[in-house]
Amino acid sequence: MKSLLGRAINSFGLRSIEFRGSRKDTQPVLGSYAPLSEVFCVGRRENYFIHDGYHHRDAIRYFDDTSSKVGEWQVEVYQFAREIADRDALTRVCDVGCGSARKLLRYFTDLTTVGVDVAETCTWLRRRHPDRLWIEAGANARPPFPVDLVICADVIEHVLDPDALLSYIADLSPRQVVISTPERNLLRRGTHNGPPSNPSHVREWNFTEWEAYLRAFFDVREHFISNAGQATQCALCAPRSGPRS
Repeated sequence: MKSLLGRAINSFGLRSIEFRGSRKDTQPVLGSYAPLSEVFCVGRRENYFIHDGYHHRDAIRYFDDTSSKVGEWQVEVYQFAREIADRDALTRVCDVGCGSARKLLRYFTDLTTVGVDVAETCTWLRRRHPDRLWIEAGANARPPFPVDLVICADVIEHVLDPDALLSYIADLSPRQVVISTPERNLLRRGTHNGPPSNPSHVREWNFTEWEAYLRAFFDVREHFISNAGQATQCALCAPRSGPRS
């Protein structure tokens, strides 16, 4: 029975499930998940639609993504972005908050790419990949060519002003945007009101809050949990026509 269940789970792609013979070393189930009042609650616009009472950090801790130890997060986000690029014949890709750029170069090496990140990371990238374009993040950072596809994988939770980030992406006028962030209620059971347990995260959204926030800037075409084991939620968006709220 256990092997049949394992095969059934694997058929749905849930390969991070771990079977346990005992729950002695795990947290209790009771009280370990967010109440329904938080799961479906959408907060105020000035709180980025996160529910009232959530504690946001007020300072940034720099996260160095150039280490080889952090290269395999959000792989499925880049795979999905590549599928969108192929489907829609998108050839010019901008990765905002590209970090080490391992996944950008793995999945988009045959396309025209530009990576956007902080100065320290861009310096490292220019040494390692001098044949590619890297530009330092900032309100005026613009690729020298029109962008078809923007990827922003697990970046927004690291910034103090997510409005500025989403405005920057929208102002690039891409045809498609693939963006991801941790789903707070999946990320760490029982931690729902902040600040995030990851010290480099300023804030985290649940599924409902984040879609409401994205809709202030974009048309949201798809929104799904891309990796339950890593608590990743992913959205496919397009810039909205008309004024943003």
